[in-house]
Amino acid sequence: MQDRQSLQSKIQLINEIKERVSRIRENLGLSKALFDIVDIKVDGKILTIYTKNRSDKSTIIGPGGWVVGKLREEMKDRFEIIRVEDYTDKVLFEKRVETIKSLFNDDIFQDICNYFLYGEIPKKKRDVICLVQCQYDLYVVDILSNIFNVKALTYDFPALVPQKTKEKILDFLNKRNIEHEFLKINFTKDEIKNLINSFPCGFLKDKIIKDGLKGEIFTSCLNCGIFKYDNGIIINFFELFPIKIKKDENYLNYCPLCIQSCKIEKNKEKFIKKVVKDVYRGFKEPTDASEEILSIIK
Repeated sequence: MQDRQSLQSKIQLINEIKERVSRIRENLGLSKALFDIVDIKVDGKILTIYTKNRSDKSTIIGPGGWVVGKLREEMKDRFEIIRVEDYTDKVLFEKRVETIKSLFNDDIFQDICNYFLYGEIPKKKRDVICLVQCQYDLYVVDILSNIFNVKALTYDFPALVPQKTKEKILDFLNKRNIEHEFLKINFTKDEIKNLINSFPCGFLKDKIIKDGLKGEIFTSCLNCGIFKYDNGIIINFFELFPIKIKKDENYLNYCPLCIQSCKIEKNKEKFIKKVVKDVYRGFKEPTDASEEILSIIK
């Protein structure tokens, strides 16, 4: 009985969204468009709308995000965040998670996969470390804190983490009561030049090992998905689980070292290949990726 009621409530909400989107498009002077919503997901104050294809997704989002912005405004009493996703991306992501679950027996991967597939949270949360330096690191912390006890670490050096970035990191973590520590790191001028010349994305792996950090450590500064060593395992979360993330005030941008590095011709190609790879993995939308490339390579 409850399942039937839930289904009816879902259908009612889908129909309400479709009516609102159609009216909003008309009020904005946009052309009429047929579109399908194949599923929705409500997670507290977050509403995710799944469309049949990218065309339907574009219809709901609208030019410059106007339509979904108006929709969010109209439904703000129920939802703080409204996301629009292509259902195909959802299916492909779930298949990827199922594959990871079948390939890795480590408890940490099983816990992550069970969370994504079944919404399961371990009865006893394990302790993990997450490096917070740049780009989407705060989003990783936000996801992992649902599954684990997260301690956030930041290697503190101006060329890695500018003051404004530090303030944003602290504000985010303090609001969520997540333990955090800044680790001092020093570079000589020659070391900085070498990092910039060689394209720095991934260099923190060696620092983690040298400092003897133990256990399960998450960082985006890793040029592969997983790296196992004597004291533990280093994991690049979004390399394995490429969830599309919409940039907001929690995005940290690239570190100054990377930005400087991309002024060197040979590193521009490395950067572009890195971003294009993210598109093919389903992590970034082509439009967002293009804007990202243009913002860094000037």
